[in-house]
Amino acid sequence: MYLNEKPSHNDSLFMLACAGASALIAGGIFAMLMSRHGISSVPMYTQTVPLLLALGTFLTFFPFNLLISARNTLWMLGQGVIRWLRVLFLAMAALFFLPETGTNTEWLRVVLGEWALMTLPLQLLVLACTRSAIFLINNSSSNRRHAAFIGLGPEALKLALRLNRSPILGIRVLGYYAEEPVVSDDDDAFMPTYLGAYDQALRHVGRDRIDILFVGLGIEQTSPRAQELMNRVYDSTASIYFMPESPLLDEFAVSGADIAGVPLLALHETKMLGLSKSIKRGMDIALGTLGLLMVSPIMLGAALAIRLDSPGPIIFRQRRYGEGGRPITVYKFRSMRVQPKPTEGAVLKQAQVNDDRVTKIGRILRKTSLDELPQLFNVIQGTMSLVGPRPHAAEHNEFYRKQIRGYMLRHTVKPGITGWAQVNGLRGETDTPDKMQRRVSYDRYYIANWSFWLDVKILFRTVLLVFWDRHAY
Repeated sequence: MYLNEKPSHNDSLFMLACAGASALIAGGIFAMLMSRHGISSVPMYTQTVPLLLALGTFLTFFPFNLLISARNTLWMLGQGVIRWLRVLFLAMAALFFLPETGTNTEWLRVVLGEWALMTLPLQLLVLACTRSAIFLINNSSSNRRHAAFIGLGPEALKLALRLNRSPILGIRVLGYYAEEPVVSDDDDAFMPTYLGAYDQALRHVGRDRIDILFVGLGIEQTSPRAQELMNRVYDSTASIYFMPESPLLDEFAVSGADIAGVPLLALHETKMLGLSKSIKRGMDIALGTLGLLMVSPIMLGAALAIRLDSPGPIIFRQRRYGEGGRPITVYKFRSMRVQPKPTEGAVLKQAQVNDDRVTKIGRILRKTSLDELPQLFNVIQGTMSLVGPRPHAAEHNEFYRKQIRGYMLRHTVKPGITGWAQVNGLRGETDTPDKMQRRVSYDRYYIANWSFWLDVKILFRTVLLVFWDRHAY
């Protein structure tokens, strides 16, 4: 599985079976331990613990698409342990909220400890066995599929490489057809076998065992030979996939879409519309107000420390771009010494490691992300969200929008105090176009794959980063 990939129906069935087996183990072992300890007369709410564990385990492992990942089994099992720890946390939280009256907390702790020791190795065994079963089933003689490419553009070459690295999918790449062999600039790069020109494809497609055909939309579609080839493709029994191959797409991921019943290829879109957008705004107002009330003493302390540390304003105001590319004013605690106003057209210098412009208090504020707290006012105002692409200074926007294709697409939604890029290690100085390109890619992923639970996940991971972030200075 890769960054933008969604599980197929077949993969979902495997994950469903794995989640079901995991749920039976989690709930069954807890019920067995209750019986073994002779616990028969317990309150009804305690008897529901095995069911809650089973349900929590199922919901945790059903979307575990890393079972079909191209990564190795040990890496997948490591991620499985992290998922299992979520179930353990759920169990501990459930026991914590049980009423004390009529509940023997001592035996619950004993049972939970034994349950943890028994379920973890069994859970890993289920994951390993499921992955082995997926590999064996997908690569059996009746299920293994052979694929060929018609045309080999950059997207087709990327897919061929990933299929070659993912034998668990059970798809073997035979090669590609093109008028001329494709020459790679990198001698060590993977290159599928050249099967011949389109004339060869006319003879092979429909006769040889080709189960999947990937057709590049960049081939000469109007030529008689291309038309004849496509007629032969339509007359075959292979699964057919069209691959957009155009220099206009660059590094953009294209997905299927449907508007008013018309199928489209979506280059950039967001789910943050209508009711979803209203729900996100409601969460911003509720959590933003609550957060502001909770951290107001910290903000007052920070304001006093800034005033005593160095001359200048407590709040730093900066012009940035908001939703739709409209200018907004973003608030932060001042963490640097007051600098002369930059001349027009000058590129704003970003904060760097050991930057002598950062004050003593400012270094602490930046390390702990406390300098961002005034942006809660932006959230309540509606110019920012709790979660979204981080807004950059207007000078940086004007510079990078000319360097990076699709840079301004990150302004499809409101900017955020924290974002998907930041919790994935892309916080700090972006002094090269490559670093900014990575940040923009994560921002576009967030916009295209937004959900309420993704926001919750980002907020949770942000809290962990507050305690230590090696990218902050």
